[in-house]
Amino acid sequence: MSAVVSVIIPNYNHASYLDEAIRSALAQTYPHVEVIVVDDGSTDDSRTVAARYGDDITYIWQENQGLSAARNTGIRAASGAYIALLDADDLLEPGYLAALMATLEEHPEASGAYCGYRFVDQHNCLLPQVENRTPPPEQLSALLLKGNFWVPESPVVQRRCYEEAGPFDTSLRACEDWDMWLRFSRRWTLVGIPDILIRYRVVVGSMSSDPARMLANRLVVLNKHVGPEPHGLGADPEASEAYARAYLRTAIEYLQTGDHGNVQRCLRRAAELHEPLMHELATFYELSLGAQPRGYRGNPQELRLVESSAIMFALLDHLLRDPQLPAAARRSQIYATAHLALAHLHYQVGDSPSARRHLVQVSKHVPSMALRPAYMRLAVRAVVGAGNVRYLKEKLGRGQGSG
Repeated sequence: MSAVVSVIIPNYNHASYLDEAIRSALAQTYPHVEVIVVDDGSTDDSRTVAARYGDDITYIWQENQGLSAARNTGIRAASGAYIALLDADDLLEPGYLAALMATLEEHPEASGAYCGYRFVDQHNCLLPQVENRTPPPEQLSALLLKGNFWVPESPVVQRRCYEEAGPFDTSLRACEDWDMWLRFSRRWTLVGIPDILIRYRVVVGSMSSDPARMLANRLVVLNKHVGPEPHGLGADPEASEAYARAYLRTAIEYLQTGDHGNVQRCLRRAAELHEPLMHELATFYELSLGAQPRGYRGNPQELRLVESSAIMFALLDHLLRDPQLPAAARRSQIYATAHLALAHLHYQVGDSPSARRHLVQVSKHVPSMALRPAYMRLAVRAVVGAGNVRYLKEKLGRGQGSG
């Protein structure tokens, strides 16, 4: 494709990262790139950093107005047919634009394409956590409503999408990108690819590390897209689930900070709004990851399952002790699901004895769960051991191949 892509880099006092961001944009193997840096009133050396690149970039300085306003300024100044966002503390892999633009050429019905990302630390060292979901385009909007799983760099979209959807909401101080993605996904076809082409930097003290700020803005975004937070019976199921997942996600963020009081408050609100969350294995996988920080979530080497499970069951004990909470009537099923999630996690890290202990607890709480195929498969693996399961698979595979 010969279409120009405008890469918009909003910046506020990120001089220490800005150079890497600009270089990653200019190093794209896709040849038709316009780089626009919007300096949102920085008081550090950002102007000096940008000046090193001369005419290779467009530099715009404005009085401090916030991240959304800086992005809006960059989009208005763009001449490209496509827009890519790049926060000043993040980086693009060299093949980012080439891969996404090739995808758009292969899918002429699509208005945008997106890819996965991995976390890096403040020094651009790789962290274990990688994120990538590529649902069918017709399912994307419903999944995004349950929670944002993109970063600002994820999609490259036609500029007209921004023009028709309207500007970033400058009243939001977080989640402004989620608001935009929800607008996009309801109107246009967006295609995902499995490639991991973004480095998303974990910066101490960033907006996304403040659970209270994140929750407040999540609630504002949901109010815009599904209406006010539900209260009482007869609420819209889609809205109830979306709000519940926002509270659950915030509970996980508070868990990372060690603020168990607010974990309890958010977890209770999630259970009130959408009780089925308390019967999902995924809920207890997340809670079992405990205090693992961003960039390390799910990393087996960093799991502290004994400590994390003790915290999780203390939270559940407190939560399900309240007879006013409808979920308390299904205490046994919830505990069984939590133990099953822990059994899976212990098995995945090679601790079969602990996996078996949790499976015993599952059958004690809800005996009928022991008859389910998924339970029985895990039980067999936990008894035989992961190494022996692999050995048997190899032997069976060789036997089938020779017959």
